[in-house]
Amino acid sequence: MNAVISEALRYLGYRGHEPDEMTAALLEKGYAELSAAAVPKYCCRLAEKSDVPELLPGEDIKKHLAKSGKVIFFAATLGSAADAVIRRAEITNMAYALVLDALASAMTEEFCDSAENEMKAKLPGNFTWRFSPGYGDYPIELQPDMIRFLNADKLIGLTATESNILIPRKSVTAVIGVSEGEQEQALRGCAVCKMRENCRYRKDGGHCGNNG
Repeated sequence: MNAVISEALRYLGYRGHEPDEMTAALLEKGYAELSAAAVPKYCCRLAEKSDVPELLPGEDIKKHLAKSGKVIFFAATLGSAADAVIRRAEITNMAYALVLDALASAMTEEFCDSAENEMKAKLPGNFTWRFSPGYGDYPIELQPDMIRFLNADKLIGLTATESNILIPRKSVTAVIGVSEGEQEQALRGCAVCKMRENCRYRKDGGHCGNNG
């Protein structure tokens, strides 16, 4: 079982046991369909932390970047075709649509990890983990500003709605701190997530994957 399918199973609530034959078949079918449709892209921009205070409001992001002199602004997407695969399934087969959604989320995280490894190979220093708008008191309303700062609409086709939902949906924006010295293990995951009270993963006794 590949890593994306394994992670998708966790998103679907399978913890420590194998999926039934129907779910396993849907996962294999969905992985193949999404792999063929997805066109993963990312863009990033390095800045001095002191030069971009307007993009770093809130106490939680200040704590997160306390040891960082530089900041990477980052955006990634699976592309609009991956969204279209999920939308088509929502019309005809909701069970398959749920599997596709979980697979696409896992695929997005895997791509973000790969992109981050590329950045680490090119940039000296120590990185924090990715901190996205909506974590803690880091405003979700910053999505359009981050997209403009990165020129992400032109570079990777990323936009945001008036309610700050990213389009394509399977996309991520984030901030990564870079320091010359060691980074502290800052607060992360459920403790700083605004969705913690309504999170389906916490209800099942797990988490979304941002607690590493």
